Amino acid sequence: MTTARPVVAVVPFGARGRDARAGAIGRQLARRLVDRFAGSDALDLRPVFLVAIGETKADAGFLVFGSTPDATLAASYGRSLGTTHALTGLYVDDGETRSLSLTLVDVGKGAATVEHVVSIAPGALQDAERRVAEWLGDALDVPVPSVDPPAANELAYIALLEGLDEEVNATLLRAGDPSGELAARSRAFDAFGASLRADPDATLAEDQLLVLAAESVERNDEARAVRALEDATLARPRSWRAHYLLGQLRVAIGEGSAAVVALEHANALRPLRDADLVSLAELYLAADAPGQATSHLRRVDPSTVAYVRAQELLGLLALGKGDAAVARTHLERAAERGSASARVSLARVSITQGDLAEARREIDTVLGLGASADVVAQARRLRLGLERPDLEVDLERAGRAALTVDGSALDEARAAFERVIAFDGAIWEAHFGLGLVARKREDHAAAASAFRRVLELAPEQPDALHELGVAVLASGEEDEAVSLLERAAALRPGDAAYLADAGFAHLRSGDLATARERLRLATSIDSEDALTRTYLEELERAEAASAKRN
Repeated sequence: MTTARPVVAVVPFGARGRDARAGAIGRQLARRLVDRFAGSDALDLRPVFLVAIGETKADAGFLVFGSTPDATLAASYGRSLGTTHALTGLYVDDGETRSLSLTLVDVGKGAATVEHVVSIAPGALQDAERRVAEWLGDALDVPVPSVDPPAANELAYIALLEGLDEEVNATLLRAGDPSGELAARSRAFDAFGASLRADPDATLAEDQLLVLAAESVERNDEARAVRALEDATLARPRSWRAHYLLGQLRVAIGEGSAAVVALEHANALRPLRDADLVSLAELYLAADAPGQATSHLRRVDPSTVAYVRAQELLGLLALGKGDAAVARTHLERAAERGSASARVSLARVSITQGDLAEARREIDTVLGLGASADVVAQARRLRLGLERPDLEVDLERAGRAALTVDGSALDEARAAFERVIAFDGAIWEAHFGLGLVARKREDHAAAASAFRRVLELAPEQPDALHELGVAVLASGEEDEAVSLLERAAALRPGDAAYLADAGFAHLRSGDLATARERLRLATSIDSEDALTRTYLEELERAEAASAKRN
């Protein structure tokens, strides 16, 4: 005869203590108990979520709370989850003694079947969840999974529980209170960091911190995640995962040099994948360190996909040194494996060697491949220089003029852009120039039309996204402007002006909290930027007016 395994609804434990910390301890002890039995074939624990919704804007949007319901109410929770039992608890800390009172309820009978009190000695809270798990296993006659201790000492364990609690708060605040969510995430980062400092071997705290940091790109708090990871690598200097993620996030926020340091640490602890070696090499190239880039690129395995990009970069490095023969060797390897951009570079090699016919053949091949928009744009621009060098010169001269001149000189620049478009209407730089001319003349509709054409030819071109965002914002289209300027800022994370303009768009749309966050990031990059200071002054006036209305 087979006995069905017990299923237990675990109610977040209530708490009675000297401060709010007791509540977090009670709630998260219950969560940790559920986590300990995850994957168990003998016992299924299901969490009960008790959520309060604030009644006014002054209240917290949501609050997960602990509770110690009577047997009847606990049984109703169990029935709603289809369980055989329900578990309730009360964590008590009166300043002198600590305990956790537990009640196991039979859902079918609606009555308590077993009660137990776990006394917690000073400095021993980290052992409480193991003791609760063993008691529950005995009460239901099921084996208890063997789990590594979550922390080596009470200080680290309490910080872990507080971090878990703030993480839940952040999740619940996400939909209705973005600034509250970011504040809760920041407190969670602090708590997990404190847990690691108290116990550098606390892998659970590290796991939670890494998950939180990995989410930062979507939550727009990458800089905060970077600070937390920096602290984590000090506490756990041999953590490959922390160094690696720190490097990736530094890349995301535009800190290339610092990213190199983190990724090299990760590489020293565990060899990077070939794709990451190529990314590291590109960071070295951006820092004008071709020697280190070459060293990493030569280590890429020919059997991997990353080998194609590695060969292309080695070809470009050789071309930069004037060694056309070596450049051609590397670029041909990449082209043979399907790299259209390598073919564009081969056309450049042919031009340097005086073989214009071969360069034209490579360009025609690229244009017939259905390559990416960026590669096609490069090929078309190269063809312009080959076929009409006079127009290439005009395009460069007009591009500079569109940024600096006025009056009749703007007419001359516009005429030059139109001549280029007459030769090849798919050269995006000419349309971009028309947009700049229209912007200087405050013709926002014409500017927007030109920049939209740029994005048709070169999707996600950061400057075009930014300029279009500015143009539509000037036309009163705040929602579209926010979207465009956010995309531009994401593509240029180290550009203070792009972040500031995104912040100003949020200000215009009425999202003052996000506006302040973007302007804070812009100020952290360039604290002297006059336009950012102007935006901040306008934000402060808007915040003051909003506070007065409320």
